[in-house]
Amino acid sequence: MKPEASVVIPAYNSQDILPHCLNSLIEQTANPTTYEIIVIDDGSTDHTPEIVKDYINKAPCILRYIRLERSGRSRARNTGVMAAKGRLIIFLDSDMIVRKEFVESHLTAHNHPGLIVNGSVINTEKPADPNQKSKRVNDLSRAFFATGNVSVERDKIIEAGLFDEDFIEYGWEDLELGQRLRRLGLKRIKSLTAWSYHVQAPITSEKVPGILRKEKERGHTAVLFYRKDPSFRVKMTTLISPIFFLWVKILTPFRWPERPGTIRLLNFLEKNRCKFTFNLILAIMQSHAYVDGIKEALVE
Repeated sequence: MKPEASVVIPAYNSQDILPHCLNSLIEQTANPTTYEIIVIDDGSTDHTPEIVKDYINKAPCILRYIRLERSGRSRARNTGVMAAKGRLIIFLDSDMIVRKEFVESHLTAHNHPGLIVNGSVINTEKPADPNQKSKRVNDLSRAFFATGNVSVERDKIIEAGLFDEDFIEYGWEDLELGQRLRRLGLKRIKSLTAWSYHVQAPITSEKVPGILRKEKERGHTAVLFYRKDPSFRVKMTTLISPIFFLWVKILTPFRWPERPGTIRLLNFLEKNRCKFTFNLILAIMQSHAYVDGIKEALVE
């Protein structure tokens, strides 16, 4: 008997949060025969493989593990889609913890063909049990298709052409596929009961260089997205606009985000618990890195 849904989880060095994610998925109100879990390991170098293999033996539903060489989230998700046996694909990130009615909620919401069902994603600094909170939506995202917590019919993803594997660096691959799904006439709805916690540890000054590298990559992929779909919607979504560039330039005279003293300032703010100022400066630095990434990609 084929499962109704396949939960596809790309994972990379996910040993800390993945056990919480898998625990929440094997303790569902949905009948275990109605869904499967597929973990696509995108070249992890930590204990992710051992963790998943341990859960294979204790999961009441089918749990499959597929190992890839490091190749990016697009290829990882495509591998999961093509391996899936379910009519529906539920995309979930490895740092998510879901409610016990998560799978059932996605299945119930697909009451007619051609739907994209989004569940809310609520950030938390440490693993927590979402079943202890009342059903709620405080996720303001308006993305048509964002793969943190979303479901769609498998054949529609294949009809749209799957994720574009040109997106190797971080960012935009799900929104780009969303544009193609939109053109197929799919409709987006929200599920109140399918919300999940997204575990994000507090940002420290030590993590800032990695955050800025990721923002620069997101700038590169924003240009890739726009070149594939040069529409006004994509231009506004990615902020590839002289007005945005000018605004960031005004906020960053003499390119201060790149100066060594800026990190020292963040260290000082962190030690003195000046959270608002720390976050404001970091947000400006991220915008600066993002615009730099866009400009680098535009001249290539």
